[in-house]
Amino acid sequence: AMMLTVGATAAFATAPEYTTTPDNVDLGIMKNYKVEKGTAPKEDFTFSVTYKADKSKPYGTYTQPEASKSKTASFDSNMDAKADAYQASLGIKISDFELPAGPGKYCFEIKEDVPANKTPGVTYDETTRYLVITVANNNDLTGYVYYAQLYDSSYSPAASIKDKATGTKVPGDNAFTNTYTANNVVISKDIKGSLSDLAAKFNFKVKLSYANGKTAGQYVGAKVTEYDGETQNVKDHVWAIDNTTEHTISLGRNQSITLTNLPEGVTVTVVETDGGEYIVTKSDDTTGTLENSTITATITGTDGKIGFINTKEGTPDMGVV
Repeated sequence: AMMLTVGATAAFATAPEYTTTPDNVDLGIMKNYKVEKGTAPKEDFTFSVTYKADKSKPYGTYTQPEASKSKTASFDSNMDAKADAYQASLGIKISDFELPAGPGKYCFEIKEDVPANKTPGVTYDETTRYLVITVANNNDLTGYVYYAQLYDSSYSPAASIKDKATGTKVPGDNAFTNTYTANNVVISKDIKGSLSDLAAKFNFKVKLSYANGKTAGQYVGAKVTEYDGETQNVKDHVWAIDNTTEHTISLGRNQSITLTNLPEGVTVTVVETDGGEYIVTKSDDTTGTLENSTITATITGTDGKIGFINTKEGTPDMGVV
């Protein structure tokens, strides 16, 4: 009797098994979205829910309703990195399946639909889960009770309806987890040489290009978190990753700008537009190549650095030594 009063969502999170009724009660099968670094874009994740006849013991003949075969977990706004995962329910309810009135066991395979063109920075959960629903007569034989349990891919049905299945049970609040991560790049300036103007400012144009096969709409954009120079693109502005927009900055000696939320595959192109009297080289820790005062770097799985060094040397007129 106590089991019949347990709330569905809470029970899936705290107990291995529970009972519920065939009304619109969310079973609490959740999608976790772990944003480890950067800002993840809003997104809908879809799931296929498929009846597995070979793992079921139905009461009579059973056909799964079409409406129950696809579910969506929606994240409706951009998400900044935090310690805890964001969560959204798949919205699965026992009533979705329109189970026959009579004792039986029904197994449904749940898998995330991983898109061919994945969102940049996202690692998708490609595991398989099995939702097993058991229908049994209630104590006074006037109706039915419904037992629901989630298993991992090792699930194997029991030999008979009175036996227990084998497999590892999975809490509903930890059913599926996707992660998002992005990296930073620091663009810096140094001035060297006996005839260099150490107080000089040098102008740059910065362009951010999306990875091959991606589109601008798949990115939130890069955020300027630190900036020592002078430009209209100040700290906390968001720069589009769109292959075309050029952002103008100005950096002097030992000054830098930091861009965050750059998923792997984004290309950062930085062009120094003045300083023709100087020899332009790159710092030893630069991620990328230098050609004609232009450094092009592609973001990988780690933070990147783009360092420009301007040097002016010469032989001064010494006069009479």
